[in-house]
Order: sequence, then structure tokens, then C-alpha cells
Amino acid sequence: MKAKVIVTTNKNGDKIAEHAGHVRYFKIYEIDQTEGLTGSKIIKVEKEHTIHNLLHNPETNSEEHEILTGQILLTGGIGMGGIQKLAMLGVRAYIVEEKNPDEAVEKLIAGTLKAVDPRTIPHSHHHHGDHNCNGHHH
Repeated sequence: MKAKVIVTTNKNGDKIAEHAGHVRYFKIYEIDQTEGLTGSKIIKVEKEHTIHNLLHNPETNSEEHEILTGQILLTGGIGMGGIQKLAMLGVRAYIVEEKNPDEAVEKLIAGTLKAVDPRTIPHSHHHHGDHNCNGHHH
């Protein structure tokens, strides 16, 4: 079995980003059940292809979008609405405390990566216009 793990990251790919919605850099890992990690690459998406825009603007929600080709998303922070919407698109999102993307994926492969319950994290950031991240009033 092969899997693709997408990690929200900084430009250098060496730190897991805290807020999944507006991240433009992702480190994509290819994992094979027998071989373990088989490769990784860093991609930058256009502003209109951030996770926030993918989930809130259906016209940009393209099946071909690289983020949506992954089975697992690891991030430093994402709300319940984002987790649920990604799940409907076939991507399981997990909040992790791990700061290093490579170490997080190695722990995922080893079965030792701990996910954080998003309901235990205070959710606060700036909103724009009528936007509400809890999935209401769009």
C-alpha cells in the first residue's frame, strides 16, 4: 500500500506551520508500507489554492489539486470545520505538536505520532468580512 502525506510547512520545509488554512508551502511525502518513506518534495501553492480557499470557494476545489491527492494532512493547527471538510474530500487531517516535518512523518510511519484533539485548542485569529471559520454564515 502506498500513501501520500501532506505536511503544512514553511518555505524551507523544515518546520511544521501552525495554521493550515493560509499556508502556501507544503512538504509532500510518498510512503510505501514495505519500504517506508520513498521520497518527499516541497511545493508552493498560489494564494487561491490555500486550504482555506479550497474549502470555502468550491470553484477552486479542483480534484487535481495536489493537496487533495494526499490521504493524510499533518499540521500545527486547523479547526474542526476544516478537518470535517477535508475528511469529506478524502483527506484525514491531524494536528500534531511535532515541529519537524521529517520527524513527524517518521513517527507516523512508526505508529508513535500523537495527534492533538482540535477541540482542546483555543481558536483565535483574524477574520475577514463575514467569514466564520466554524462553517457558519458563508
